[in-house]
Amino acid sequence: MKNCLICDKRTRDLICNKCRKNPFKIEKGRHILAERKELKLLKSTYNKKITEIKNLNTKIFWDSKLSKVQYLRDQDGMTKDRIKTAYKFVPKSAKKIIDIGIGHGFLEELLSKRKRIIIYGNDISKITIENAQNRFEGYFRLESIYKMTYPKDFFDCILILEVLEHVSPTRTFQVLSIIKKILNENGSLILSVPMNEGLEHMKSNPSGHVRMYTEPLIRSELELSGFKIIKTKTLYAFSRFYLLKTFISKIFKKWEPNNIIILAKSL
Repeated sequence: MKNCLICDKRTRDLICNKCRKNPFKIEKGRHILAERKELKLLKSTYNKKITEIKNLNTKIFWDSKLSKVQYLRDQDGMTKDRIKTAYKFVPKSAKKIIDIGIGHGFLEELLSKRKRIIIYGNDISKITIENAQNRFEGYFRLESIYKMTYPKDFFDCILILEVLEHVSPTRTFQVLSIIKKILNENGSLILSVPMNEGLEHMKSNPSGHVRMYTEPLIRSELELSGFKIIKTKTLYAFSRFYLLKTFISKIFKKWEPNNIIILAKSL
C-alpha cells in the first residue's frame, strides 16, 4: 500500500480509484510528477485506462470556430506576442516550414513575407484550409494531425502553436513522435501551449482543451519524446496595458504566466 499521488489516501496504485475517475485530478497528478522529474512514472499516466477530459475537437467544432476570416492586427496583446515570437524563433536558414493546425493563418501573414521558403500547413477545418489557399502561397491540406504523411526528415522547421492542448493524453506521444520523424536532423520545433487557464473551474470548455499544461509538464513531454529545449518565452493574458504589465511582471513576478512558447531541437 502507498499514498495516492493526488489525495494522499492509502492505495495500491499510484493514483487511487476515486481520483482516477476525475480527469482534472489526473492532470494535477501529471503536474506533480513533472515537478519531481519522475518521468517514468509520468509516462505511465498516458494510457487508455486513465480517464481524460472530454474531447470536443471535431471538424464541425472547428469549422464553427474558424468560420470568419480574422487578421493578426485585430488580436489581443498575448496572441500578437505569441505569433511574433514564434516567427522570430524560425531560423533564417529554414526553407521548408509547416504550421500544424494553421487556424486563422496569423503566422502565415508573417511567413508569407519571407523569400525563398515553402510554406506547408494543415488543419481539420475545411473552411480554414479554403481560406488559407485563397490568402497565401503554399501547400495547405485538410488533414488530421494523427494522419500526417509527409516524408521522413522533410521539414526544416515545424510549428505547432496552441494545438497540443487539444490532443488527448493517450495520443500526445504519438503526435510528438510523428513530428520528430518528419523534422530533419538539424530542424527546429516551435510550439506553444496555454498555462494556468483554470479549465477545471470552467462551467464549459469553449476552446475544446483536453489538457492543463504547466511549464514543467510540457518540458517533460518534450524530453520524453527526444527533444532538447533551446529557448522559451512565457506570456501573460493581460487584456489591457499588455506591454506595460508584461514589463512589470518580469520585475515583480506578480502574476502566473498564461502561455509558453518553446524552441526545441531533436536530441
